[in-house]
Amino acid sequence: MSSPPRETVLVTGASRGIGAAIALRLAADGYRLALSWRTDPVAAQRVADSAREAGAEVALFQADMADPVQALSLPDKACAHFGGLDAVVANAGVTIDGPLVALTPAQCATVLRTNLSGTIRMVCAALPHLRRSPAAAIVLVSSLGGVAGKDGQVPYTASKGGVIGLCQWLGDRLGPEDIRVNAVAPGFITTDMTAGLDPGQMAPVVQSSALRKVGSASEVAHAVSFLLKPGYIQSTTLRIDGGFAR
Repeated sequence: MSSPPRETVLVTGASRGIGAAIALRLAADGYRLALSWRTDPVAAQRVADSAREAGAEVALFQADMADPVQALSLPDKACAHFGGLDAVVANAGVTIDGPLVALTPAQCATVLRTNLSGTIRMVCAALPHLRRSPAAAIVLVSSLGGVAGKDGQVPYTASKGGVIGLCQWLGDRLGPEDIRVNAVAPGFITTDMTAGLDPGQMAPVVQSSALRKVGSASEVAHAVSFLLKPGYIQSTTLRIDGGFAR
């Protein structure tokens, strides 16, 4: 393990799945962690305890990214607790699946408010703090759906495509300030949400991947860890999808 950078990273949606894996990987990397959760304080506390066992300083914050006030105030809270903020990982997201014609306007709005509007608000609120850091970085968590689209997830894929556009715009705008901005686009990843799928449901996904397997949350976390480190990558969306056929 490299020497701990002791930089502070805000990770949204860190109570389970990919967000939890990111938190635990960054704890092992030596970061101080501000972790947000929306609905499950028990799961969030479990992640925080595991991160502390790995040696990280951790603070938990409840925040619903669909709520403009909570999204805007989250970076301020993290900075107030740790005395600074060096990076954000915008991972929080929701999906409401179904045929587009069957989804209500309210359901579509919930997905867009959480995944896209909430991300924009939170990142913009973090910028004054990031500008004071000598090693500022932003990593946005998009999705393969945001790259290739997916039937039955139109609001979700639209929101994640917007995140990719946000990455490109922010990267261009903030590059002259030496604030690194990139995104990851996970493909089919094994999480609690996918664990209940039977082999028949999994087979088409596996066969659509060049590696003929699904990915793990830890592999996404590894990519996020890589993108947080100083380097010459900017405005890029890194696909973690096993070579998914499009």
